[in-house]
Amino acid sequence: YVTSEQFTIDVVEAIRNGNNSPTAIKKLRDKYRNIDVLLIDDIQFIIGKEATQEEFFHTFNELYEQKKQIIITSDKPPKDMDVLEERFKSRFAWGLIADIQFPDFETRMAILQKKMESETYNIDNEVLAYIANNVKSNIRELEGSLNKVIALSNLENKKIDIELAKEALKDMVSPNSPDKITPQDILDVVCNQYDLSPEDIKSNKRNK
Repeated sequence: YVTSEQFTIDVVEAIRNGNNSPTAIKKLRDKYRNIDVLLIDDIQFIIGKEATQEEFFHTFNELYEQKKQIIITSDKPPKDMDVLEERFKSRFAWGLIADIQFPDFETRMAILQKKMESETYNIDNEVLAYIANNVKSNIRELEGSLNKVIALSNLENKKIDIELAKEALKDMVSPNSPDKITPQDILDVVCNQYDLSPEDIKSNKRNK
């Protein structure tokens, strides 16, 4: 497993060291081609990096011919990557393309319950359900929210309950009915940002 950023760093280092050590490129290729499974995260970040793209292209072909497993992730499907070379698009389409959506409520609950198995805390399902209902974006944020609740419990030496969870996550949880933003709210924020008075903005003068 490697991020596309780390793959790029490895390629750059191999090229840089290639003048002093003829085996630098060979070591890079041994690292990435003598394996059973290659997982690369955020493959879109190698787009436009010619040397990295070229190395990945040949690595992909080598592993494919050996019938090894290649798994790559990106923020969009290959057909939507406008600047991706056609030779990559065609190869990426050889495999199974899966669209991974945000986890549903049951999955979020299962993740939190699994996380609790490795902790010494006993948190009610009611609290876990509160977190699962309100934190929906991704698993890292879900686990981070649970950690915030535990940290506040330790800090204030309080039992973990719904009220404590609400207090810990007040900056992360969006209410069901968002606050209404008024023109005055916008005026106040702009005045504060640019060190102006409301009278300046409402007046007829238009100086910079």
